[in-house]
Amino acid sequence: MTAVHARNPLRERGAAALFVVVMLCFAMVLVVALAQRNLVVEEQRSANELRSRTAFAAADAGLEWALARINDPTPIGATCLPSTDPAATSFRLRLLRIDAASGAVTPTTWNDAGSAVPLQAACVRGAAGWTCSCPASGRPTLSAVDGGALAPAFFVELATSPRPGVVGVVAIGCTKAAAATGCAAADASGREATARIETAWALLPTLRSEPVAALTVGGDLDVGAAALGVANVDATSGGLAVHAGGRVLATALRIDAPAGASLAGSIASGDEELRELGFERLFARHFGMPPRVWAAQPAARHVVCADNCTPSIVAAVAGGARLVFVDGDAALEGPAMLGSADDPVALVASGTLAIAGDVAVHGIVHAAALDWRNGTAGVAFVHGALVVAGDARGNAAADVVRDAAILDRLANASGSFVRVNGSWKDF
Repeated sequence: MTAVHARNPLRERGAAALFVVVMLCFAMVLVVALAQRNLVVEEQRSANELRSRTAFAAADAGLEWALARINDPTPIGATCLPSTDPAATSFRLRLLRIDAASGAVTPTTWNDAGSAVPLQAACVRGAAGWTCSCPASGRPTLSAVDGGALAPAFFVELATSPRPGVVGVVAIGCTKAAAATGCAAADASGREATARIETAWALLPTLRSEPVAALTVGGDLDVGAAALGVANVDATSGGLAVHAGGRVLATALRIDAPAGASLAGSIASGDEELRELGFERLFARHFGMPPRVWAAQPAARHVVCADNCTPSIVAAVAGGARLVFVDGDAALEGPAMLGSADDPVALVASGTLAIAGDVAVHGIVHAAALDWRNGTAGVAFVHGALVVAGDARGNAAADVVRDAAILDRLANASGSFVRVNGSWKDF
């Protein structure tokens, strides 16, 4: 007979329970694996986002840094830090050229294997902080940063613009810089990031409207018998040597006029409209803004001095400042030379400017009132223009010459750069 074995219910339930447990364990392992995968992906995404934002922030920081540097007249060395080397130039003079006649802005280039390449400036942040490179020629040289840690860097260069007085700016930011080639290339895992931002800067000129006369006086010009010399031989400007709102009291005035013009026609006095302007309105007529706003612009140097201002003003000009503002009265004692025909200055005093002796200025001088004494003809002078809102007095035999080339340079090639609204883009 065939034996019949009875089924064991307990054994069957045990097998089913084992199967369920195995499936649950498998499901748990699958859930954990998926969670781990999502965690890894999220970490990678977060790391990529961090590097992307770091590169973008570095590029944006490069724009702000370069704008601050372009408006700083201090001479710098190869590391972008202030330099006392007589051959050192400012960041602006290193990176661009401005044509004084047309206002065209041209970036400085260097010869890279036969190609004209715009000069760059760059900075990288390492363990010791930011270090920068501002070469006079060639590529920026930055210290290589070892390891996988973030080392944000930016490279800035200027670009030509079809508009006079405007220059394009390109900033490239990255998470790591190579020592000699710019931003490090992304590796196989794509861990490095770069960002590019472009904008435009416009030159806010030192001088908006050039004075038509060599010497403009809102009040009275009273120099008595002093041999004050005033010259304007530029017939296109009208040939006006003296433009006064009040009286002209000068018995020994020396006048230079355009060829064929009458000396009497070189003097205009009793201009009531000019007399009523006052310091701030006359200043705004020539500079295009109130004195305080002009003094607050990035390229201006606000000089604070008491009594003799000569050391402070001379030091400011020697340090690269070309826009100098003195709040209140200012006293200048010669001998002193401020500016040059190729590099003029704008000297503004909101009070009385008292000059003693042989002070020579290439540029424009604007003051609320003037008292100039004991200047020597041919040695004490203002070449450019002299503007006085109130009375001008003294006994100096100084020379005031309207120099069109100097005024053009102040109007087209000097001032502060500002960002052009709507020019910013990151694509």
